[in-house]
Formats: sequence, C-alpha cells, structure tokens
Amino acid sequence: MNKITNKTILAATLMLCTAAISAAGARKSHRQTSPYKGYIFAYFEGTGDADKQEHLRFAVSEDAKNWFALNKNRPVVSSDTISESGGIRDPHILRGEDGHTFYIVATDMNTRKHGWKENPGIVLMKSDDLVNWTHAKINLSKDYPENFGDAYWVWAPQTIYDKKAGKYMIYFTLQRNDRKSLITYYAYANDDFTGFEGEPKVLFSAKYGSIDNDIIYKDGTYHLFYKGNTKNEEGKEVKNGIQQTTSRSLLGKWKEDFKYVDSYAGTKTHVEGSSVFKLNDRDEYVLMYDLYSSGRYEYQTSRDLKTFTSKPQSFRKDFFPRHGTVTSLTAKELERVQSKWGYVLKHDIESNGNPIFKHKFTADPAVLVHNDTLWLFTGEDFAGNQRGYTMKDWLVFSTTDMKHWTEYPVPLRPTDFSWAKNRPAYAGHVAERNGKFYWYVSTNSGGIGVAVANRPEGPYTDALGKPLLTKKDCFASTHGWACIDPAVFIDDDGQAYLFWGNRECYYVKLKENMIETDGDIHQVAIDASHPFTEAPWVHKYNGKYYLTYASEWPEKIAYAMADKVTGPYEVKGIISEIAGNSNTTHPAIVNFRDKWVFFSHNGGLPEGTSYSRSVVAEPMEYNPDGTIKKINPSTEGMQFKEWSGNPILPGMHADPEILYSEKTGRYYIYSTTDGHPGWGGWYFTCFSSDNLVDWRDEGIILDVCKDTKWASGNAWAPAIIEKKVDGQYKYFFYYSGNAGNAKAIGVAVADSPTGPFVDLGHPIVNKRPAGLKNGQQIDVDVFNDPDTGIDYLYWGNGYMAGARLNPDMTSIDTTTLKLMTPRGGSLSDYKYREAPYVFKRNGLYYFLWSVDDTGSPNYHVVYGTSKSPLGPIEVAKDPIILIQEPESEIYGPAHNSVLKVPGKDEWYIVYHRINKNYLPKDKGPGYHREVCIDKMEFNADGTIKRTIPTHKGIKAIK
Repeated sequence: MNKITNKTILAATLMLCTAAISAAGARKSHRQTSPYKGYIFAYFEGTGDADKQEHLRFAVSEDAKNWFALNKNRPVVSSDTISESGGIRDPHILRGEDGHTFYIVATDMNTRKHGWKENPGIVLMKSDDLVNWTHAKINLSKDYPENFGDAYWVWAPQTIYDKKAGKYMIYFTLQRNDRKSLITYYAYANDDFTGFEGEPKVLFSAKYGSIDNDIIYKDGTYHLFYKGNTKNEEGKEVKNGIQQTTSRSLLGKWKEDFKYVDSYAGTKTHVEGSSVFKLNDRDEYVLMYDLYSSGRYEYQTSRDLKTFTSKPQSFRKDFFPRHGTVTSLTAKELERVQSKWGYVLKHDIESNGNPIFKHKFTADPAVLVHNDTLWLFTGEDFAGNQRGYTMKDWLVFSTTDMKHWTEYPVPLRPTDFSWAKNRPAYAGHVAERNGKFYWYVSTNSGGIGVAVANRPEGPYTDALGKPLLTKKDCFASTHGWACIDPAVFIDDDGQAYLFWGNRECYYVKLKENMIETDGDIHQVAIDASHPFTEAPWVHKYNGKYYLTYASEWPEKIAYAMADKVTGPYEVKGIISEIAGNSNTTHPAIVNFRDKWVFFSHNGGLPEGTSYSRSVVAEPMEYNPDGTIKKINPSTEGMQFKEWSGNPILPGMHADPEILYSEKTGRYYIYSTTDGHPGWGGWYFTCFSSDNLVDWRDEGIILDVCKDTKWASGNAWAPAIIEKKVDGQYKYFFYYSGNAGNAKAIGVAVADSPTGPFVDLGHPIVNKRPAGLKNGQQIDVDVFNDPDTGIDYLYWGNGYMAGARLNPDMTSIDTTTLKLMTPRGGSLSDYKYREAPYVFKRNGLYYFLWSVDDTGSPNYHVVYGTSKSPLGPIEVAKDPIILIQEPESEIYGPAHNSVLKVPGKDEWYIVYHRINKNYLPKDKGPGYHREVCIDKMEFNADGTIKRTIPTHKGIKAIK
C-alpha cells in the first residue's frame, strides 16, 4: 500500500470526487493494461504412448480458457536429453525478474521405467527466448549426502524470486527413506541457475504433510497452495484436497487454516498439482488442478485468493495435461513459440497459389461469405504421408482477397461431441442464420451432428447432445458410412435444406432453428452416367439449382442442374477431373467479390497423399446456357487483384461516368460502348464494384435504338445521379444520341442503378445555346450542389453550357442557362474542347474539361475553379491534371469523371485513354479507347496535383 503523506492530503481532498468515480469504474471493470497477450502452459502428458508421456510440452492460449498444444502435443524438449531418469514430471515455468529470462524446474522422474521408487532429482532449465534451453541436474542424495543421503522423493519443485534476498528460491517436497513425512524444503539457486547455493532448509512443514506446493504473492502476503489432507485420531486420512497457508514473509512463519479451496475435497474425485496464476487483463486469479484419477483438468477463480468460485470449470484443450503450470506471454513471445512449433492461435498467412495452405494438411472445404469476408472451413489431415483418414479436428480461415488469410484457433473437435464414439473429423459445412453459425459435421459411423457459435471463427459447441442424423436415416443405404458429408443450402425464401450421403444422396428440410429436421427425408436420383459417390454441394445461379458432387473412384467432380432445389436433377457432366495425387476430392462453390470460386482438395504438397490432402481454389465460369465450364487445375489458383490495373473494364469503353450508390453501397461505371467505326455504339452498359478493383458486368441498361423514340444511334458520354424522391431512390441517366441530323441530350429514369431505364420520350437539350453556330449537344454532366441541394446540368462540345435542372430532374430551367466556355489557351494547355465535369470541395467549385481531339495522343484534362456553380471559371495557374506519358505508352488520357469516397477526403479520377494498339490514325484511335482509374490528390491550398496516369491503377478500397 502507498503511504499518505501530508503533502498528498490537500491534493487528495481536491481530487476526491474524481478519484471516487475512477475507482468505482475500476472496480466495475477490473480491466487492466497489460503487456501480455496470452499464456503458456508447461506440462507433461497423461495419455498416449507411456514412453513419451513424461516429457516437457507446451500449450498456448489467448484467454487462459481455450488451450492449444504446440508441436502437435509432441515434446518440445525430450526428457531423456535433460534428466537422469529419462523423464520429467511437474514442470514449473517462471518469468524472471528481468522480464525476458525464463526458468523451468521439474521432477526428475520416470515412472514408466522405475515406477514410484526413489527419485531424488530436480531438472533445472533456463532460456531467454522460450525456444532454446540450457539445462542442469540436481540429485539431492548424491549432491548433499551428509544431510540428504536418505532423500527418497523430491517432488514438484517450483521457483519464486525472493525480492528481499535478490535471489531465485527453488522449493520442493521431500520425503526421506523413513517414508514418514512430506516436508517442503527450499534452497537458493546459484547465479547461472545450474544448482543450489547451499544445502536446502525447511520452508514449511504441514501438520499432515504437503505435496505440489505453489506460492504466489498478493498485497503483502505470500499464499502457498498445496495438496493436503486431514487425518482422524488414528492417523487415517479422511479427506484430501487443495489447501493453503499464508505468511507475510517468504521464509515463514506459515499459518495453516486447514480449509479446502477446491470443489472436490471430501468427494471420491481427487485432485493434485494445483497452480495459481493471475489473468492478464484483470485482478483475478485462476486456481487450476489435475483431476488425476479421471484425466480431467479444471479450474476455479478468485479475486482475493481467499474465496474461490464453488463450481469448477473445464479448460477447452486438445491435450491431456498432468501437473503443469502457466505464465503470461507477450505477443512477440507467442509468435516466437508458434514460429518454432507451429501456429495454433490466430495468425496471418500469405498464400501464393495452390495449395492455398502449405503449413498443414487441409481437406473437405466448405465456404461461407459473411460481411464481405470469405470463411473457409476444412478438416485437418493430421500428418503427411499418412495412411488412413486420421483427421483430429476442423479448422477455420478467413480472407478478403484470397491471398492474405487469417487462421484461427481450432474451433471444433470430434471430442466436443460426447456421442461421437468413432471420432474422425469428416467433412462439414457452416451456415449462418439469425446471427448464429451452425456447423454440420460427420464423424463417420457416429452420424451427422451440429455445433453452434456466435461467430464464424467459433469456438463451436454441440447444439443437441446427440446426432442430428444417423445411418438409420439413410433408408436406401446398406453400408456403415452412408451418413457423411453434410451440406446446407438456404433458398431465397429462407427455407434451409440439408444434403448428405455416400453412394446415395439424401436431403431433408431444416426447421427455422437449424437444429431439427422438418418432414420426411428424400433421396436424390442421380443419373448412372456420372454416379453419386459423396460430397454434395448445392448452389443457385440465374434461377437454376446446381448439385455438385464427387463421382466414381478415384473421384471426379460432376454436377447436375434443376429448376427446383428438390429436383429432379439432370446430370450435366464432369467439371473437374481426378484430383492430383488423391483418390478423393470434395467441392465447394461460392460467389465472392462478384466472381465464382471453386474449391476442392488434392494431394499436392510434397508429403501429400490421398490421406494427406490440401485445399485448392480455381475460378469458375458459366457458359451462356448456364452450364459450368470445365475447371482446369493450376498452380496459380484463384487470385483477386490487389491493384485495379489499367484498364479496369474489359473490352473497349470510353467517356466513363462513375457513381457511388447509397442504396446499394456499390460503385458503378457507365460508359460509351467503344470499338465501333465512327463512334457508332448504340447502347450503354453498366459495371459495378464494391472495391473499385473487381468489376461486375451488369449488362446493357439502355439501347437507344430500341428503348427511345427519338435517338437512332451514337450513344455517347453518359452521366447519372442518384436522388431520393418521396423516400425512394431514383436514378436519372443523361446521355446524348443522334436526333435526326444533330446530337441531342436525353434522360432515362430507373429505380435501380442497373436499370431497367425508361426514356423520357424526347430529348431535354436539342439545340445550341443562342448565338452559337458551331458545337454539339454532347458530353453531359449532372451535379448536385451539396450545400444548396440544387441540381445542375452541363454539356457541350466546342462550348460549355450550364443550367439548373428543374425539380423533376427531366428538364432544365432555361432562364438559368449560361454559356461558360473558358476562354483562351492552346492545345498544349487549356483550350476548351468538350467533356465538362463539376464537383465541389471545401466550398469551391471545380470545373474539369478535355483539350484537343479524342483521337489525339495529346487529349488531356485541365481544370479551373469558381465560387458559383454557373461560373465564371478561373483557369488554374497550373491547369493540367492528366496528360499522356509516352514513355509508359499511355496516350490520350482524358474525358473523365471524379469520385469522392464516401466519408473521406479521398478522390479518384476515372478516364479513358487510347488503346496503344490503335494509335495510328488509320486504325481509328478515337473509337478504340479503354477506361482507367488513378488517384487524384490536392495540394494544401486546394489546387489539384497533376495525376500521373499508370498501368498499375489503384489498390482495392473498402
């Protein structure tokens, strides 16, 4: 406790109210700032090969509840390299006073070889990185024969730093050959932690003896927890469990209270190996102990080390520890031990083609897109070159680009299902409904179960306590492994279906709660030309249902189509041939970032086999009739662009107009359809994206020859605006077309940014402003003044005109029409030609236009500013924004639109350039153009920086 001095009384009084509020908040949250991000558990194993149990192992956790063994639960240090006996037990790990040195002490004991006979040894270990350890050994009877030559058991040593002495104390339980008592002794370690400074001394002698001592300091008191007992007058033990004794001094005197703190004292369930550690983020302590007779490991918690929660809780773990201890780790330390012995906590992976993951074996993919993130669920084949399907758990990964992945701690294991007697982690599938995630998995003959979680990464828990489906539900099957490979499909009406099967394919409806079937089970008839083997997957595209599945042996991927999810299904053929180096394969199909992705597995890693498999992904495409194109394996796999690249749209397009839609949260580009001689395009298409990198073709939105009464072709240079009309979003699409012998501007309206658009029926601008003899009514732009809410229309080739739009958005207020053509300039700088574009930033109106001819390499973008939406325009001192880069083979970059990212002062310029292969005049450079995008930036004074056109484009945005 801090002492209160006279100097602090006044300050404390003045700050009383604030301090009281802060203290109340602290008491309420119990949250603390900690440099530690997780924990390490040092233990020896209680199951498996007896010769391999008594070796040092590590596990890690981020929350001290969910634990994951490092090195696949194999030893991190082999005991036969560090101990006399060839084994170690009861490892205790301590972070040193310097913050970066770690110490381990353990019982030198090998019960496999020697049973519970004499074991007077201690192993001492030291490391500054948790990976590389030095070691030493103490044999108490040999090293100190005068007073400890009769040492029989030296058990469960631990280390604590004695601040008063400035030394590390090692304490342990000693039983001598007379076998009469269990007394706690201590000695100080020497400076290099290779032995004792001197002979041990008595630290604590419990009335009835003690083992497995563990000391922790809190608020001026040392708490020593130990396995103790109570005896009757005849000296017979009548009770045992975890007790504690306390002292104000590390060297005692220790005060026993003879109370039991564990929940099992006095019951037939016995515990030992208690260890106490503090949680990283709160003033709370965990008392954990080994239920050695039942193989469990449980814990209780306390805030004061006096009163503990009465109900024990179980750790979630993938190992079976015996008498271990825990200390906290920093993020760097967690990374270091996982880098050495394998990642088991959340971490990032960069994938470079197929197989997607190369650090472990993954199989049976299932996929889900949630909140713009793709989640991949797999089984794990436990080893390379293995024989047989040894799959001990399921895994989960996520990505937003198919290159950068996050792997999460193991979310689900077969042992999480108490009913699963046969426990391989067979294929599963995750579905989301009402904010919960349901993982349907099969465990071979155990049937199909369902686990549930609140997050896609889990952890998941058994939702039913029994199988959802068993072999009895596979009415047409006679073999024992028919109830496997579940796959869920939720139709547009919200009805969920579960498909599954081996040799025979079945389906059943699921109830809204997703954990009960609804109605009869049905069999899906599959044509014998490509018979059903296993691994069904159902998806929907353009109103058709697709059932994809593994067919024959070795397996290929076949598919069938239907008009209803329940069939009948018509087999269409093979889309993926036999997987490389694997007899099995398993499909999963998803639409992600507007592209279809096909997942499966093969044996593609160096140690891969039919039983050591790896998940792969490839792009998937459809033919015009809806059938699926053949999918060929590749090492590149499915890749999404990190950068847009330029051009960003396929084919020839020009005069791009970009829109961000509040209604859909997507970006849209509308353009002149290019590549037609004499600029003869007659329809407009639309492309959409959620990141400005991946663009989806939304098809034709307006055909001026079919959809208008007045235009006969030359569909050019559109503009669009999103408006709310009577609470509903409307889209007004402005464009130019041929109206007899002259160009005119029309407008079409839709309820969606992708149409269908309905033309007004007549042009809204069909003649030049009064007094002009030259120029065309083309290159329209629409602008909403964000400060006044007033809308404006701009247009003109050879001149720039502007006018207010009337509230109906389909006519202009002719009384406001102004001729705004910037005067002066030359083709080398700012002489106006066409393509006005207007936006507003920081109260200033920016006017952009194009200079020179669209077929000229010199075609470029310049700008001026104004304090009014209708001018006059002041040409910028350095007016050029965008111009050709011949050294990069970029020519004629102009006719632009501008995008401001919603909620950010982040700007992009979208423009067209001449396709370099059509640069000669005889090849029609003016109508062989391509759409590009680059970032646009401003100087501190509001002037626009010159944009250097690139081939790389921009990075994806969110």
